[in-house]
Amino acid sequence: MQSTHHNQKNKLLCWLKNNRHVYWTLALIVILLAYFLPELLVTDHYFPTQTQIDSYIPFVPAFVIFYLLWFPCLFCTGIWLLVKDGEGYRQYMCFLLLAYMLAAVIYLCWPNGQDLRPTLDAPNGVFEKILAGLYAMDTNTNVLPSLHVVGSIGYCGAVLRTKTIRRKWIKVGSCILAVLISISTVFVKQHAVLDLVAGAVLGLALFAVVTALFRRRAARCK
Repeated sequence: MQSTHHNQKNKLLCWLKNNRHVYWTLALIVILLAYFLPELLVTDHYFPTQTQIDSYIPFVPAFVIFYLLWFPCLFCTGIWLLVKDGEGYRQYMCFLLLAYMLAAVIYLCWPNGQDLRPTLDAPNGVFEKILAGLYAMDTNTNVLPSLHVVGSIGYCGAVLRTKTIRRKWIKVGSCILAVLISISTVFVKQHAVLDLVAGAVLGLALFAVVTALFRRRAARCK
């Protein structure tokens, strides 16, 4: 029995040694801290990010479906890369780590929020009921840049970049879904247009920087 346990332990250690990218999963600790710290500290006295443009955007509760798809998209992309593409996983986790850290710095140094949420004391229909629960769990602060938009760029870019996904429809579908998730943020009144734009700028810039850093690293290792 002890011999079997010892062999299993050796196999695990050997696997970890040959798959060092797994250690990037520890970045989730910092990511979670970077998310929850501003949520605890920034609750009022914030700069409102809504503009006149937001008054022309309708409230469409059904878009909450795309808003919630953000979570499984990020998770499934991470799991796929963890198993199939070690280098892709490193870049993906590095992107998310930097994104959350930079966003946290912005939220803490420049507290912001939006005042666009409708009152849903008596939600009408299943989508409004889901949104009422979402509003109760998530504050209306720490919105610029939108991490939903930044994360969508991160997972979509990772899917496009990895050579382990060859089906074109998956890559195209990921891009379409990333766009729908991003615009859902303004239709469910979780974000203002300014938040979306800032998220897009930060996400694209950060993706380019991380890609360049890892390419330079790969070139030095040759």
